[in-house]
Amino acid sequence: MSDRQQFRLGLGHPVLEFVATLARRRAEPVERLSEPSDLSRWLDLAQVARGVDCDQEQLADARDLREALYRLVAAARATQPVDPADLELINDWARRPTPRPQLDASLRLTLVGPDSCRAALTQLAQDGIALVAGGQLPRIQNCANPTCSLMFIDHSRPGRRRWCSMERCGNRSKTARYRKRRRTEA
Repeated sequence: MSDRQQFRLGLGHPVLEFVATLARRRAEPVERLSEPSDLSRWLDLAQVARGVDCDQEQLADARDLREALYRLVAAARATQPVDPADLELINDWARRPTPRPQLDASLRLTLVGPDSCRAALTQLAQDGIALVAGGQLPRIQNCANPTCSLMFIDHSRPGRRRWCSMERCGNRSKTARYRKRRRTEA
């Protein structure tokens, strides 16, 4: 699987995982939602919605919402004013209807309601509002890797997690420090 196709999950919140679909924001950005099928796949992998079939218009809407959520979280963390257009977009999405749980004759859960792709975006907007207004905002951290632009929620007890992922950025940093020490010793 190419780097463009790899989604970053495990960041502690679906909104942070959603904004991570645009990688390397500080360098040469990598768009991981290039096709509508990428959005459908991300919604499934992130467990936001299952079996969703998104189209080109919904992909454009998702990217707009993603960037508004990114700017909202960044502004809230920095205690800066939020762009009114971003607030309007996020609040508009959050007001839209979502599917409602229903039981079928076999007592299995089904969801009944509006378009499932748009409903997933509505859920992400609502989750973004809850993230910024809730108590997790102070636990959001930036990855310590200077080339990584990902944010994550530090759920560790001491609150000292440094990397979006130890397997990626943490190991890269440790390897770089080790190699630098070895060059210095030599």
